[in-house]
Amino acid sequence: MNAQDDVARSPSPVSEAEFAACLSSFDPGRSVAVAFSGGPDSLALLVLAARWAARRKNTVLHAFTVDHGLRAASGREAKEAARLSAALGVPHRILKWKGEKPSTGIQAAAREARYGLLFAACRDVGANDLLVAHHLEDQAETFLLRLSRGSGIDGLAAMPASRPLRDDDPALRLLRPLLDLPRARLLATVAKSRLTPIQDPSNENERFDRVKARKALSILAPLGLDASRLARTAAQMGRAREALEAEMARLLAGQASYSAFGFAEMKAEALIGAPAEIGLRALAALIRAAGGGRYAPRLVQLEAVHAVIGAGALGRGRTLGGVKLALKGGILIVSREVAAAQGAAPLLLRQGEEGIWDGRFRLRLDRAPRGRRFEVRALGSEGLAALRATQTGLPEVPSAILQALPGLWLSDKLAAAPHLGTLRRGMEVRVALRRMPWPDIGKGAEKA
Repeated sequence: MNAQDDVARSPSPVSEAEFAACLSSFDPGRSVAVAFSGGPDSLALLVLAARWAARRKNTVLHAFTVDHGLRAASGREAKEAARLSAALGVPHRILKWKGEKPSTGIQAAAREARYGLLFAACRDVGANDLLVAHHLEDQAETFLLRLSRGSGIDGLAAMPASRPLRDDDPALRLLRPLLDLPRARLLATVAKSRLTPIQDPSNENERFDRVKARKALSILAPLGLDASRLARTAAQMGRAREALEAEMARLLAGQASYSAFGFAEMKAEALIGAPAEIGLRALAALIRAAGGGRYAPRLVQLEAVHAVIGAGALGRGRTLGGVKLALKGGILIVSREVAAAQGAAPLLLRQGEEGIWDGRFRLRLDRAPRGRRFEVRALGSEGLAALRATQTGLPEVPSAILQALPGLWLSDKLAAAPHLGTLRRGMEVRVALRRMPWPDIGKGAEKA
């Protein structure tokens, strides 16, 4: 092979025009952020984004580096990332994960912390788009990892090029403009920039499953299972998932309702009569919405409960995913389990502040005594007793559902129950369902 053949076979850097075309499909705003570790992939992204922003009028680019503090070198690497960002003329901020770290599930916890810090930083600078450097091989590796865990269509579906960074705030998007590009072209882009990326030794540590998946790709490629083929399969799974989700939404729109008090109802006959895959998805959506969970229960658990509902054998009810499922007159009622609501982390609010409680409700304290900080936690039987003592009229809703609603407490005294009434003068609280489990359902659900 001669030198000309070598040049012809070497990957080409990503051009400015090519990257601009990738981003244009997203129609990004005027303030854009980049999740920047300083590694080769994110450095390629920042190089391309910096050039793109420089050619656009009134566009501000920010770079954020998360320092998890999990390795001795992480602080030094974050400072090096700041230096690289400065070399490209991009304002940079280091985001530190503070506090105690969990002893188990550290990778999942680190991911949660990372996106939480990035969300807050984006909000702080007014950025509505966060760019991340996932590429073609990342897509293929994710497919292999999920395949090894026995995932179904949802797990095997491709990482989307665009999604809300947080499911309760669709205005802030996570964008993956490099998702169709092979890593070799990103490395060529970095080489052309003459900047030296940070090398994370954990990227070669075969204790991590993703590194094993990366090694497996090189073995599978001669069989035709290269990154491009696996990524295409993942994309096909993604289209299948979208079709199933659309069918599920139609089923729920016609057969289910969701109350402002946070519980859902659906005709059991309609749930069981639907194709099994659609019925299982609908059941998972009801459980997530009523329970405030981020993830659906495991498939084997869903299948077991689905079968019990079909047999009409729920009896006095079952619990799953922090909710209680009960049948009444052929209607499936899905409501928050009182014990789970009482175990939810308290939310602290002062006047003018808002937040999410129990993954189910967004609360805003519009007016309150100055200097007072209230704790949001479940009403429980104690809260209902306090309301009854003041002759507050309670709706004809099962007591367990009311007990799982939020209350604002000052020490051990109930100050307000946003759905039911206020016990302390000068209090104004707004409450809304955090999310709807399906489109166009419960548009008036905030009216208690």
